[in-house]
Amino acid sequence: MTEGPLLILLVGSNPLPSYLSACAQRPSRVALVYTEETKDAKDRLRRELARALGEGVTFDEPFVSDATCATTVRRVLDSLVPSDGDRDVLLSYTGGTKVMAAHARLAFSSRGRPEHASYLDEGDIKREARLRFDDGNSKPLSDYSEPPPLTLATVLALHGITHKPREARTPAPTTGDAREILCKVLADLPLAAALYRERERLQEISNPNKATSEPFRADRYGLRLSLPELPTSEQLSQFQNADEKKSWFRQWYASIGGEWLEEWLGAQIRALDLAPAPEITVGVNARWERAKKEDPPMEIDLAVIRGHRSYFISCTTDASKDLCKSKLFEIAVRSRQLGGDLARAALVCLADDRTASALQRDVDDVWGASNTTKVFGISDVRAWSDCEGKQPNRHPLKAWLES
Repeated sequence: MTEGPLLILLVGSNPLPSYLSACAQRPSRVALVYTEETKDAKDRLRRELARALGEGVTFDEPFVSDATCATTVRRVLDSLVPSDGDRDVLLSYTGGTKVMAAHARLAFSSRGRPEHASYLDEGDIKREARLRFDDGNSKPLSDYSEPPPLTLATVLALHGITHKPREARTPAPTTGDAREILCKVLADLPLAAALYRERERLQEISNPNKATSEPFRADRYGLRLSLPELPTSEQLSQFQNADEKKSWFRQWYASIGGEWLEEWLGAQIRALDLAPAPEITVGVNARWERAKKEDPPMEIDLAVIRGHRSYFISCTTDASKDLCKSKLFEIAVRSRQLGGDLARAALVCLADDRTASALQRDVDDVWGASNTTKVFGISDVRAWSDCEGKQPNRHPLKAWLES
């Protein structure tokens, strides 16, 4: 019985490119070449590839004791590639350190075929991500018979991160509530800060039973929400225990204080005609698998997975340069940590045009790449909305999500 092709993967700190390469080529056997530093990444990559490629795939795990030593790397590659060349052996040298990738490619060239060696070209705004082969050919990921499957859960799992989707407790804030707040804020920007202070007040009370004496009243802020007043004793009586009450109360004051923006933005993205249809997750509360209980969670306001690419968005109702800049660089670092150059990141804020332009220049100067984190300010939010009676112009948002 003839064995299927073997794909050699060099495991690096970011396993995502190797994952996509393997899912595109769909080998029946995978050799995960790893070092002591990438042992955990190797284990996560194997786990996710087993899920994606099915039960028939088998794995080998060659260990490289010194990734900077050419002879050590060559010895491992020689053990995987037969000298007679009778067997199909593929090499993906996207992962690993640069030194390891260079040594592995040199070792493979003496026994393997150039059309079997590839790396993942992550592309840019003008060029789709593709596998480039050493014989000069290339193939976009979308052209493979089974394009690489990617979900937010997979992206996080490859980095040892778990997350629990946000669960709404009825009666929950609605998309209409988010739009109502947005329209009032666009007409009166200081309202955003006032609502954030209201969130802080309710959060400090903490116990929803105590908050019934000083509830949030929407009419005080000129708002017409699905719940005009909260919390009330009647509202709290529908929940069975204190934890459910607190969870419901928390979702409302968080929404009032700023999460309305990410909820509204998620609805705008869902309304776009994007292909393939994106996976949209509002509110990603994630933790490292090995984190201590007291360690703070990783929070991402909005995540969009479209095809093989991931988009991470930070939202803030603040307009000050200092706070917006902090959130801008935080999401820039986080997106590269999770998806490398395959990821896109953006900040959506209420900063004016001058501040938004200054923020964009700041991040451009630091990263200087074609996929630099995008800054969207108050003018963009106005253009995307229908609050002022105009036809929404969401083309810049769609163009970014197609980059």
